[in-house]
Amino acid sequence: MDFGVFVACHRLDEANSASEVFDQALEMVEFAEDAGFTTAWFPEHHLIHYISCPSPLMLAVKAAARTRRIRLGTAILVIPYYDPLRLAGEIGMADHLTDGRLEIGIGRGAFEFEFHRFGIDEKIGAARLREGMEIVQGLLTQEDFSYQGTTRSFGPATSVPRPLQQPHPPIWVAGRSPDTLRWAIQRGYNLLTTPWREPFARVKAIHESIMRVVDEVKPLRRPRFAVSRMSFVGATDGEALEAMNVILTNHRIFTHLFRDTAHVKAGFTAAEPVDDEYRPEQFLSNLVAGSPETCVEKLKLYEALGVDHFIMYAAFGNEHAKNMKSLRLFAERVMPHFTPTRSTGVAVPR
Repeated sequence: MDFGVFVACHRLDEANSASEVFDQALEMVEFAEDAGFTTAWFPEHHLIHYISCPSPLMLAVKAAARTRRIRLGTAILVIPYYDPLRLAGEIGMADHLTDGRLEIGIGRGAFEFEFHRFGIDEKIGAARLREGMEIVQGLLTQEDFSYQGTTRSFGPATSVPRPLQQPHPPIWVAGRSPDTLRWAIQRGYNLLTTPWREPFARVKAIHESIMRVVDEVKPLRRPRFAVSRMSFVGATDGEALEAMNVILTNHRIFTHLFRDTAHVKAGFTAAEPVDDEYRPEQFLSNLVAGSPETCVEKLKLYEALGVDHFIMYAAFGNEHAKNMKSLRLFAERVMPHFTPTRSTGVAVPR
C-alpha cells in the first residue's frame, strides 16, 4: 500500500484569505513529495469557499512547477460540468505541463447545492458522466474522432495536444454504487472511493462489492483501489480526539451542501448541526485518527483488505500548523510501517 495526500483547500471562514489557502496547499504538496507520498490529489467544487478549488487541473499545473517527482491528481473532475471536447484538450495540455505526472480522477459530483445551481439532476449527471468519458477517452486516443450520443454529438475532431502519457494519464473513478463500480471496471478504470466519516465496515462493504464485480466482469487487469479518509495523527489519542471537533464542523458543512440544506452567504456555509451527526469519539473510532501507533494499527486493516493507495485527507480546517504537524507525524511514524506498491504511472515516451 502506498500513500497519497488530499489537498482540500478548505476556507471555512474569513480568517484565511484565498491566497493563503493556495500557499498552504502548495506547502503541503512540497512536503508530501519530500516525505515519500506518491500522489497529491486536488478537488473540484464551485460557488462555495468550503472547498476553494474550482479547477483541479490548474492547481495541479501550479504544483508541478514547485515539485519534480510527486504525481498530481484530480479528485475529482466533475464530468457533468464540462464540455468534453474542451476538457480533453485541457487534460492533454495539463499532462504536458506536469511533465507526464498527471492522474485523472473523475466522477458525477457530490453536492446537491451545486447540482441545482448548474441545472443538473441525477439522470442528466449520470448520462453526462458516461457519455462524457466515452468522448474524452476517444479524443485522447484517436484522431478525427466523432460521436453520436444523447448528450453530445459531433463530427470528426482531433483534440490537441495529445497527452504526454500514452495512451492517456491513468483514470480513476470516484464511486460507491454498484452501477458506477461496474461501469468503471468494464472500462478498465481504477477506483477511488471515500466512506466519508463512516466506520471501517463501510470500506469493507465497498471492497466486497468491487470484488464481486471484478469476478463477474473479469477485466484484463485488476483495478487499483484507493481510499480517501480524513486522517489525523496526534502525539496521543487524546490529542487526536481534540481535533475531531474540527472534523465535526467540517462534517456539518459537507452534509448540508450534500443535501442542499445549507445556509450559504457570500460563499461561506453555516456549520449548523445535522440530525444524524457523529460524536467526536465516534469520529476518532471511525477515521484513521489517533496516536502514531493507533493509526498504524488501523491502517494495517486497510492494507490487509487490499487497499492499494491510501489517500490521507490531511487538512480539514483552518489551523495549518496543526495540519502540517499531523502530516509530518504520519510521514515519519506511520508510513515507514508499510511497503509501497508499484507505481501508478504510465510509461511516458521520451
